[in-house]
Amino acid sequence: MVRWPVGGIRTFLKYIISFFPSDNYRFSILGVSTEGMDALKEELGDLVERWVLVPPEGKVVPKLLTQARLLYRQHHFDAVHAHGFTSAIACLFLGLTTRARLICTSHDVLNPQQFRGGKGWIRRAILGAALARCRVVHSVSHDAEANLLSEFPAVRRKSRVISNGVNVELFSAAQPVDLHAAHGIDRDVKIVGFFGRFMGQKGFKHLIGAIDSLAQQGDAPAFHVVCFGSGAFIREEQIEIRRRGLESSFTFSPFIPDVSGAMKGCDLIAMPSLWEACPLQPMEALCAGVPFVGTDCIGLREVLSKTPAVVVKSGDARALANGMLECLKLGRKPFEAFTVEAKERFDVRHTASGVYDMYEKVMN
Repeated sequence: MVRWPVGGIRTFLKYIISFFPSDNYRFSILGVSTEGMDALKEELGDLVERWVLVPPEGKVVPKLLTQARLLYRQHHFDAVHAHGFTSAIACLFLGLTTRARLICTSHDVLNPQQFRGGKGWIRRAILGAALARCRVVHSVSHDAEANLLSEFPAVRRKSRVISNGVNVELFSAAQPVDLHAAHGIDRDVKIVGFFGRFMGQKGFKHLIGAIDSLAQQGDAPAFHVVCFGSGAFIREEQIEIRRRGLESSFTFSPFIPDVSGAMKGCDLIAMPSLWEACPLQPMEALCAGVPFVGTDCIGLREVLSKTPAVVVKSGDARALANGMLECLKLGRKPFEAFTVEAKERFDVRHTASGVYDMYEKVMN
């Protein structure tokens, strides 16, 4: 079950099912009909036996809950895998009324503010009940697991870490897209790639601040940010860009399911996140050999550890600007040299094998 079929969750499903190391499993996906889910359906094709998608309008969780009951009654799945905490809550009824073997994969981190006040107490109680019904709670990084256990220590006995991975060959072998030509950008301007959703945790406002800071710095090279992503706050970000008079320094590209060539076409990629669980983007960029600057936030710091990536303080636009300059100074050579290690470290086959072992444990 997938409540939020966007970004890393969509890519996780695509990779795991595509590289699953056994033919003895059949997959059905219950989720929300979105642009990302449509792309996933096209990418996976016959690898998924059954697709049940509910419309995104209105209250989605009750729709998912109803469909989950119907599907389980019809097919009696061996396991139900909830991707994300909201999906786990939507599966709670199954856990209480059937013998369904529930698995939850935590694709995000928890913020203590989510559990403040009366509504927060109710939210904690419902999520705690959902996690209690799961056979395994899978975290995608050690940072994410530590965060989860800080809020729900009772989960420790069923907690398991299987780190994310990517299709390493896709990104290492990709042919670079000429982004200068595609977007009419002068050749002497350095292209910065932003690949992510427009929401608070992604820290895009700090990238805007960094570009503003560099534009006011007389001796800094010219930068242009090409954005590949979507999200609820894209309008607010665009308003802020206009307020600062930076429209000529930003381009927003339409959604594309395969960003490997676009990544290779960037002079550097910036990831100004405030928190992450285990982001795929830096893995993809490092396999592609593209200079990368990211923050020291939870989750992202774990992926960037012992890599040539430049790591800066999260939430600090000036630090990000300096990191971008440092990244340019390093150039591509150290990142291209690291691709051999990156391909071994981040290979999604390790992840798929871990998920297979987790399934076998739950089934038996």
